[in-house]
Amino acid sequence: MDQAQTSGDVKRRKAKRRHRRERQIMVFGVIIIAVGAVAFAASAIYRGEVEGPFSAEFNSPAPDLAEIDLVCPPAGADPVPTDQIVVRINNGAGTQGLAGSVSQTLEGRGFVTVGAVNWSRSYDGTVQILFGEEGVAHAYTLARQFEDAELVLDNRGDITLDLILGEEFAASPALREPLAPELDTSLPLTADGECRPAGLVVAQPAPRTLPENPLAEASPEPESDEG
Repeated sequence: MDQAQTSGDVKRRKAKRRHRRERQIMVFGVIIIAVGAVAFAASAIYRGEVEGPFSAEFNSPAPDLAEIDLVCPPAGADPVPTDQIVVRINNGAGTQGLAGSVSQTLEGRGFVTVGAVNWSRSYDGTVQILFGEEGVAHAYTLARQFEDAELVLDNRGDITLDLILGEEFAASPALREPLAPELDTSLPLTADGECRPAGLVVAQPAPRTLPENPLAEASPEPESDEG
């Protein structure tokens, strides 16, 4: 009885060991196959026969064009001579005499100023320049006079500009010196950020009353048919 029981225990232990070896062989076999597959794939990528998982280019998301409202300057355009730029100076800071002072400074630099008035509402920025499609280069030329200027396209139909002086300008005037390198007339006009052609930017409504343009040519009088 004892011998039969002992014989049965031996057989069970042998079966358990055999099962354990079979399981180990299976596990190691799977590992060897996986390592071999990885090595084969790496070799193919190294030889250039297969593209690797990191071969794709990393691309930054394109800017939302609908959010770009800055008009580009004309390609390769030089600054406009200051005596061809007509600008009205508007005081949006509420500081007495600010528009008149800046008007005198710009006149001394050759600009054609056509008024120094109070803006209809307050502006808390530095300076803002309003212009139409005809005055893009004019606006960029005027903007160079300031260390920080916001350019805004409106639907006026001529070259006149409106310069709005804000509260930040009143607190710390950011008007460049006449000999500043940024005012070099040999430097072409450039944008400070992402921009679009004027035809692709939605123009804002122009002020109800626009500045006069003394540089506009008078319409020729019709010739008389009387002999």
